[in-house]
Amino acid sequence: MTSVRVGLALGGGAARGLSHLGVIRALRRAEIPIDAVAGASMGALVGALFCARGDIEQVLADAVRFMGSEEFEKARIHRLRRGVIESDLGVRAAMSRYLTRGRVLASTVARPSVLSADDLYELLEFFIDDQEIRTFRIPFRAVAVDISTGEEVVFRSGSAIDVVAASSAVPGAFPPIKVEDRECIDGGTTNMVPVSVAREMDVDYVIASNVSHELPVPRDSMRALEVYFHTHRITKLALLKHLLKDADMVITPKVGHIHWADFSRREEIIEAGAQAAEPAIERIRDDLKRLARIPKFLRRRKESLRAD
Repeated sequence: MTSVRVGLALGGGAARGLSHLGVIRALRRAEIPIDAVAGASMGALVGALFCARGDIEQVLADAVRFMGSEEFEKARIHRLRRGVIESDLGVRAAMSRYLTRGRVLASTVARPSVLSADDLYELLEFFIDDQEIRTFRIPFRAVAVDISTGEEVVFRSGSAIDVVAASSAVPGAFPPIKVEDRECIDGGTTNMVPVSVAREMDVDYVIASNVSHELPVPRDSMRALEVYFHTHRITKLALLKHLLKDADMVITPKVGHIHWADFSRREEIIEAGAQAAEPAIERIRDDLKRLARIPKFLRRRKESLRAD
């Protein structure tokens, strides 16, 4: 089984994305190897934390301790949480509602985002060191989108804080983050769970951790803006289903009932990730044992045919 390389694709989801930590913990406790990680948005942050250290138990302890600290509660990012916590819309939809309800002054509306890049960096600096991602213990990729061209940007090198910020810059919440010559926004805009990126990282088997869920039942009397964003979510979910087809295993933590901005339920969210991974472990082991019996060049031939 050790000869089979396993990649992990981690999607976005804001606070719900903390469930990726539980997924990783369950896989490592079951001695499932993780040889490469690709992440988008919150998945990029979780992936960077794990790949930099390689010790999920230490990552979990540090993350939970920080999110329970006074420093975290004082972080300016909570201005966004307090403004939209009552909404069950997605991040982008909630941002629109936040603005249209007049919860920000005209001076704020005139800016490119509610929060600044400094607010995002302030948060990330608590979690990760300013380390070159090529030096991580485990190979790592962060996915973003070039706002000028719409092209996917896959970071294979660079400052961990910069590339995670670029991958996590939710439009409207944060301004685009400039990395080298590209203005980048949230990677989940086009690649919500970057299975395709993980697949390219010299791996034989890809596990996807996905926190996106089915559509909520629409209210009988939705307003025009709600209808618009509901249909937008239909489009996003259709794209997501297409993206996940290329994964060998999809793990979906049951966190849809938890608000995407509610970090206070962090331990519950992490545990939901572990619980979702447990039923998949035996099948993953069987799959890896089967792959281990196939010569490596034939495994890669299979991947080539999959891509075609």
